[in-house]
Amino acid sequence: MFKKKKHLFFDLDHTLWDYATSSDETLRYLWRQYELGLKGVELDDFLDKFSEINGQLWDRFHAGEIGKDVIRTDRFPTIFSELLVQENHMAISMQHDYINVCPTKPYLIKGALEVLETLYDKYKLHIITNGFEEVQDTKLSSGRIKRFFDKVITSSLAGSQKPESEIFEYALREAGANKAESLMIGDNPISDIEGAYHAGIDQVFYNPDNLSCNITPTMEIKSLIELLKYL
Repeated sequence: MFKKKKHLFFDLDHTLWDYATSSDETLRYLWRQYELGLKGVELDDFLDKFSEINGQLWDRFHAGEIGKDVIRTDRFPTIFSELLVQENHMAISMQHDYINVCPTKPYLIKGALEVLETLYDKYKLHIITNGFEEVQDTKLSSGRIKRFFDKVITSSLAGSQKPESEIFEYALREAGANKAESLMIGDNPISDIEGAYHAGIDQVFYNPDNLSCNITPTMEIKSLIELLKYL
């Protein structure tokens, strides 16, 4: 099905690098370090509130409603406010620590390393990510997968963000690729799949959680290892 493909563009967070596990471990560490239990905040409530607020902010970002700077400045102060912890200085400090600690975690999505090792000699591999510019390289290094990628395209470098077509056009130019020989692989139905679709690039929707998508992807998989059946 993908015999003509030469360039594979991967999303990073939730597709290759295990953001969920890395974030959870970091948040548990911060809850202990900042002694939030002594302030009446249960660990599960802290984790749940982070998931809620973080998800809302990233959804607004992907919809083009806010910039990434808002995620960085508003995330922990909003969490603290809703948990009735009136210590904004602590929220700001925790945000700083979260950004520094979380990307150092080595966790990858199951099958990611095997897939990359198998495909590395057959295709040019690239990253297209909306993640924070200064931490993406750390994630790749922490996960020991940096060596596999020819180009790492961030929204900051491109001057646009997924799902905007401009970031995909930028990625194609940087990689020296054309649309027909390119494939986008990602977990987000809007930023990765709809974005690539509207840019004229075939897509593989990595969808372990059975999310809905407004378009029919070129292909949908439940596990990364399924890629090796088609590539």
